[in-house]
Amino acid sequence: MLLEGIEFRLPASETLIELGFRKILNAAGHYTVMGGSCPSKEVLQCMNDASQYWIDLKELEISVRTPLKRYIGCEDGIVTSGAYTSNIIATAASLAIARSKNSSPLTEPNVVIQKSHVTKYAQSFTTSGVRLKEIQRKNDGKNDTLTDYIDKSTIALTYVLNESEHEFNLQETVEAGKKSGLPVIVDAAIVDPPIRGLKEILRYNPDFVTVSGGKGFNGPSASGLLVGKRDLIAQARELAFPNYGPGRSMKVGREQIAGLIEAVRLASEANEDLKVEQWKENMQKIERLVRDLSGIRTEVIFPWRLNFPQPVPRLYITIERPDGVDIAKKIRDTLMTQSNPPIFTRPLDQIEGGKNKIVLEGRVLAKKEIKEVAEQLRFVIQKYL
Repeated sequence: MLLEGIEFRLPASETLIELGFRKILNAAGHYTVMGGSCPSKEVLQCMNDASQYWIDLKELEISVRTPLKRYIGCEDGIVTSGAYTSNIIATAASLAIARSKNSSPLTEPNVVIQKSHVTKYAQSFTTSGVRLKEIQRKNDGKNDTLTDYIDKSTIALTYVLNESEHEFNLQETVEAGKKSGLPVIVDAAIVDPPIRGLKEILRYNPDFVTVSGGKGFNGPSASGLLVGKRDLIAQARELAFPNYGPGRSMKVGREQIAGLIEAVRLASEANEDLKVEQWKENMQKIERLVRDLSGIRTEVIFPWRLNFPQPVPRLYITIERPDGVDIAKKIRDTLMTQSNPPIFTRPLDQIEGGKNKIVLEGRVLAKKEIKEVAEQLRFVIQKYL
């Protein structure tokens, strides 16, 4: 059953129709599996222009240093095929550095990662034959430091931005890296707003920071950044595409490189405070249009819980009934499978407080889509309550 009042939309291109493209209202935020981003016309034009040139990709990956330093404030950086790739290259560079310092072969090299930071993306740190050394504090945290968990086979320390607690914060992680002489890799794939967030992370002076190009920057979906200290980025660049190393298969074209740098430029010129206020207004508008319904409780969470501050608002709609978990699931499923167009809300794998919720974000919703999402949400909630 399709919901009422919404005209079905087809893409203009016959190829897209043949491939099964359909419009989805994304009320969940940036998700790679949903496309990652919808780049602006300026980014797409830059990518199209870049496609008309034959260039030396090795030189191009060196030249991105200048705009990245200007717009972000990093010492150096390269464009990769995604944040996952950036983690792989940073780990491979750390491994190469460790091997160059040791006269004897490393036995089971590892990267230290807090147990709460082991997400489904953590495998990116292991593709070079490195294992994860998951750590938790052994006591009340008053006496131990991260250096207590480092051994002779440790090649790097990691800090992952995610929706979990941390036992050692970013500052403690960087300090432990300096004390032990090991690189610190910060997985900041989800950082948003990107310029403000990256500059804040770089103030801690980590060695590597990995970022998605298709999330906060709204650049090409198949792109990412690896930024950090110049000597370490130089090592990473030698292992990344188009050089022959672990990154050779992780191809990033001139179009993605140019498009992402254009997206970074645009982000540096944007008013990020105004953007955050617009996100918040989006969530508040949806809340106003549904909060009078019986059987639910609404709350705009700002900022959302993260182990590194990010000013991103979310709307939580809690079903306050004994069968609230089942009802909430039916609402989420109906929005995605029966709405026209489908509405994608946030998955609940990292949401606190049970599964009796529908959680929305407004970062990637167009202004004209806010009312549409609210009306369809109201329609479906009333259907089950």
